[in-house]
Amino acid sequence: MPVQFSSALSPVECDTGWRFIGAGTPMRDLVQRHAWEYTPLGPIASWPASLRTAVGLVMHSVHPMFLWWGEQLVQVYNDAYVPSFGQGKHPAALGQAGRECWPEIWSVIGPQIDSVRNGGEPRWYADNLVPIERNGRIEDVYWSYTYTPVFDEADRVAGVLVVCTETTAQVLAERRRHALDLLARSLLNCRDEAQVLDSIAHCVAGNPGDLAGVALRRGSQDGVAEAGAGVVVIRGAELQLCEDLMLVFQVSPRLPMDHAYRQFLEQITAAVCATLSRLESDRALAQAMAESERLNVDLNLSSRIKDEFLAMLGHELRNPLAPIVTALKLMKLRGADIAPEQAVIERQVEHLVRLVDDLLDVSRIASGKVELRKETVQLADVLNRAIEMASPLLEQKRHRLLVDVPGVRWHGDPARLAQVVSNLLSNAARYTPAGGHITLSTRIRQQTVQIQVTDDGSGIAPALLPHIFDLFVQGNRQLDRAKGGLGIGLALVRNLVQMHGGEVSAYSAGEGRGSTFTITLPDSLVPEAEAEVAAPSALSLAAAGARVLVVDDNQDAADSLGELLGALGYHATVAYDPAQAITAVAAAGAAGAMPQVAILDIGLPGMDGFELACHLRQLPGGAELKLVALSGYGQEHDKSRSREAGFAAHLVKPVNIAELQAVLPVDADVKLS
Repeated sequence: MPVQFSSALSPVECDTGWRFIGAGTPMRDLVQRHAWEYTPLGPIASWPASLRTAVGLVMHSVHPMFLWWGEQLVQVYNDAYVPSFGQGKHPAALGQAGRECWPEIWSVIGPQIDSVRNGGEPRWYADNLVPIERNGRIEDVYWSYTYTPVFDEADRVAGVLVVCTETTAQVLAERRRHALDLLARSLLNCRDEAQVLDSIAHCVAGNPGDLAGVALRRGSQDGVAEAGAGVVVIRGAELQLCEDLMLVFQVSPRLPMDHAYRQFLEQITAAVCATLSRLESDRALAQAMAESERLNVDLNLSSRIKDEFLAMLGHELRNPLAPIVTALKLMKLRGADIAPEQAVIERQVEHLVRLVDDLLDVSRIASGKVELRKETVQLADVLNRAIEMASPLLEQKRHRLLVDVPGVRWHGDPARLAQVVSNLLSNAARYTPAGGHITLSTRIRQQTVQIQVTDDGSGIAPALLPHIFDLFVQGNRQLDRAKGGLGIGLALVRNLVQMHGGEVSAYSAGEGRGSTFTITLPDSLVPEAEAEVAAPSALSLAAAGARVLVVDDNQDAADSLGELLGALGYHATVAYDPAQAITAVAAAGAAGAMPQVAILDIGLPGMDGFELACHLRQLPGGAELKLVALSGYGQEHDKSRSREAGFAAHLVKPVNIAELQAVLPVDADVKLS
């Protein structure tokens, strides 16, 4: 509201001295000593009461205050206002006309003063930019201030009282905080250096009061200094990836390079450096992920190549094994006297077959291609099968086997558990000196079964024990490799046990002190009341002289299998290539003697077994032909492909006689040993 100083209210209206000014401060003393007689105000003694009261109010205030008086707007100000001048205007501004003191801003404040003088109403301005000349240059200064009219004794506006606060620091802090916030949000979305530069450009464009320009430079430029032409260099040495980074700022010449200004520039630099570091890290991560993906592809390719190689290896090994195994079975079937040499051949062939099977099983399990076929069976039957599988080696080494197996029902894959226990028994037989003692025992705890294989053999070295189930790990071997094996049996044991949800462990007191392997299979026992009793399977009896076609390009394999079928009472026809097979079936059909079963080698040259099957089905009567696939490849996808092609069964070379009986009509009078 307007300020009017009444003579009736003023304690200094009759004071012709300086009591209303006060003393004891630099400005009070300066006002007292000033030669006012040379100003439009005249000597202090002539000042009217309204002026005395206004000056007294200004001089006794601790808040920055300023008074303009008279037509010339002569200036009086207090101690609190002096810092606002900076260097250059004070003390000359005391008693000076307003226009003369503030020529650089008169175009701004002159109209504001006139509106107060003419209107008689106060004016309020908040955070108003009033660039003043101080400290030898024009500075951007922000003020919050009030212009209040002061009335004289005639009730006319004789002066303007200014109550002000410089808010430059607060305005700049808020402006810079806002700029940093926008820059940070913009940098957060940057995906490359070009976008970083765009973000910096937007920051500059949005804040011209602080930044006239910014340049981003890399490399050692020690010659760039902080002096000259308003240039400030901030280095990014705080971050390792920004050691050679510099941000060169074209700063505002109208702001002092104080701590706050430099901190603002350093914060911009830190944000840019952090973003560039993030981009570099993102690139490195992307490259690492791409490299990892490439390695993963390479590993998958290597794994596939390895699987294909092992499958091919198994196929190639099984092809020559097939006629050998079949010939041995045929010799036994015919009741021929088995010489010791023949027994050796049979044992070694069976050993080779198991090595091939183990090698392929490890590969299939590692690639997740093995599925368990669980059923409820007598545990004793499974373990008896395991003993039967390991018996050749046990008998060869003349070991004594002690068996303690209770009669319980177990739910799992009987073939795989028999394989596991057989491997442990064979391992014990292999590493126990001839005439040793091996125990196979079973302990039952609630629904958990523990199977232990214990021997008094060579034991396990302490250093080897933690790695005994790793692939290709074996104990001490001499050059003669007398104990044999590939070092994959125990790895296979662990994998198959884990697939059943169990675990296997090994214990040995040391070398020469035997070893114990324990299989734990939790929640696998089936109470008798819950056990499903499978109906006895009936043999499919065919009329004598059932006709079977055998097609295999391995002549030895084809002939030996044909002879075996003949010994079983079948009429076997053998063909060595697809064309010969088609001709034989066509001729047999024309003669009314169409084969009932065709056993086809899948890997035939020129025309594979699948294509041959299609041709045979198209022959008269061929649709009724039962097809059986024969292959050295026995992985699950091989069997699935055979099923999809319409084959009734897929047999893996060398042919297991029991599996052959399962797919062919069997004469009840024939007994195989």
